[in-house]
Amino acid sequence: MPVALDSTAFNAPERIREKNFLRPSGMTAATPMDDVAKEVVARSLLKQLTEAMCRLMLGKEPAALPAAPPGNIERESAPPKVKIFLSHAKIDGTVPARRIRDYIYSQTQLAAFYDENDIPFGSVFRRVLERDVQGEETAALIAVRSARYASRPWCRRELSLFRRPIPETPDPVTATRWRLSPVVVVEAMESGGRTVGIPELGNAPLIRWDDAVPEQEEQIVTTLLRDAMLAAFHSAVGCNLPEQPDRIILNWLPDPTTLLHIPRVRAPVELKAFYPGRGLSGLELDILYEFFPNIEFHSFEEVLS
Repeated sequence: MPVALDSTAFNAPERIREKNFLRPSGMTAATPMDDVAKEVVARSLLKQLTEAMCRLMLGKEPAALPAAPPGNIERESAPPKVKIFLSHAKIDGTVPARRIRDYIYSQTQLAAFYDENDIPFGSVFRRVLERDVQGEETAALIAVRSARYASRPWCRRELSLFRRPIPETPDPVTATRWRLSPVVVVEAMESGGRTVGIPELGNAPLIRWDDAVPEQEEQIVTTLLRDAMLAAFHSAVGCNLPEQPDRIILNWLPDPTTLLHIPRVRAPVELKAFYPGRGLSGLELDILYEFFPNIEFHSFEEVLS
């Protein structure tokens, strides 16, 4: 990943110079920078690196390009953009979701699914929503949780579909390794508002929306990308655990709602579940053992150390 911190960066050898450099904003030519200016540059560089590394870690294969005509330079196929699904209840307003969408398309190299833009006129919206929310190119979901989000059937449908673990092998009945893509909840409740809980959210992180907070779109999207990279890393760590008939290996912290989608969890058999992290708290483990008395829960660190 070449980074241009100065105009002389482009004096590098051609194999480096021909790359698309990361260019952090805030750089000034030959002008000393104070700590505030350096923080602006560092933050911009970190954002760009997070996006680039997320695209690499998710490992999506680039689409094949047709062969270049004779005598033409061979074209390079780029990996697909990381796509974020924006789930929101329009009945409560669209300000947070629109601002996040606009930030994604104006300030990042990501892609977003936003219903007003991505459901073609005349199409069956159910099929489009289900295809995109469950599609391999959708890496993460932002749920803009407003007062009536929990009561909107399609918001709940989107969330429920996205929070279903995906087996790493074709047969879900016998699959050992399972993965779940991350969700970030944007809490868009008005002060004093009332709503109901949503069990599908599990232990997803929550960020409170405030129109007055500067650059909160960046905070939301960056948090989500880091969680997407962490999920990919945990899937890779889980590959160090050998598959066995009595095991399930997860890339997320287990919770009852997500575990119940795994067929072997619902079957009356003894299982060992392995999950990332240093271990759940005693309270969380007590709840899981109450729901699933036939499952032993072990963290990756516990078994790999």
